[in-house]
Amino acid sequence: MRPDGAIYAGIARQVLLAGLMAAGWLSMAGQGLAAPGEFKDCTGSIEEVPSRRPISFADLAGRVGKVDYVLFGERHGVREQAVASSCVLSAMAKDDRPVTVVMEMLSRDDDAAIALYRKNHPETPAGLGVELKWWTRGWPAFDNWLPLVERAFSLRIPLRGGDLAEKDGRTSELTPSEKKAIRKRLGAAETGVRESWTKAMMAAHCGVIPDRQAALNADHQIRRDLSMADAAEQARMLKHGVLLQVGRGHGRKDRSLYHVLAQADALVLTIGAFAEGEEITDEERSLYDYLWIVGKAELSDPCKLTGLTSKTGESISR
Repeated sequence: MRPDGAIYAGIARQVLLAGLMAAGWLSMAGQGLAAPGEFKDCTGSIEEVPSRRPISFADLAGRVGKVDYVLFGERHGVREQAVASSCVLSAMAKDDRPVTVVMEMLSRDDDAAIALYRKNHPETPAGLGVELKWWTRGWPAFDNWLPLVERAFSLRIPLRGGDLAEKDGRTSELTPSEKKAIRKRLGAAETGVRESWTKAMMAAHCGVIPDRQAALNADHQIRRDLSMADAAEQARMLKHGVLLQVGRGHGRKDRSLYHVLAQADALVLTIGAFAEGEEITDEERSLYDYLWIVGKAELSDPCKLTGLTSKTGESISR
């Protein structure tokens, strides 16, 4: 190559690098490079459950910064609810408080890959879905959670997987050691938690699976809850506040995740996020500290569409 050609090539590489860096920063700017404690686009309506009083997000923000754990129970696939949880994350990080995000949709296996990706691409949160081959996981599109991931990136907040590692992801009989661990961690709440999860698993299959299968599925959800609790407790040991982004079924006060985290001196706050027009029973209302109504979703009952009827009292979407 001629010397002047080498010079031009060098200039071209610098221009390309500058362009990529600019694109990264523009991407981050698009999501809002809010400082910790600052938030925007916190839409929807919020209700304080004990008083049934509507409140502003500013009211909620003052509370989430004072607790150890926030369980944000979403309806999976509603992007506006990830925007809402990103607001919660910003509020938790006020005054440079260290915070960690634990997501049900990520597994413990993902932590190393996430850390490496963030080291190499700290300003490109949208690419994380490709890195993790999100389309192979059975969840709605990664974009539905991008607002929360973007906020975690912009605030330089750790992002951790909560779900079971792949080698532990089976649905089968509990081993004796697993039974012992569950009994120890749930204590007197074990029976009620198992009944609640079994009811939910029966509902998820329109009431037509055998009781034994519903019980096995319930045990699997309890194991998943304990895995998420482990990730959260590890972050708390580092004196971090923890935002847990989970399905609404995992965020309830009658389920295993809440019971494990609420032990000892930990302060746990629960938020149940519902789509606009979604029915909220009195029982469900009592299972959260706050309700956040935001976003739209397909609200038809799949059990009715298939000609089956769930008599368990809990929507299969939850």
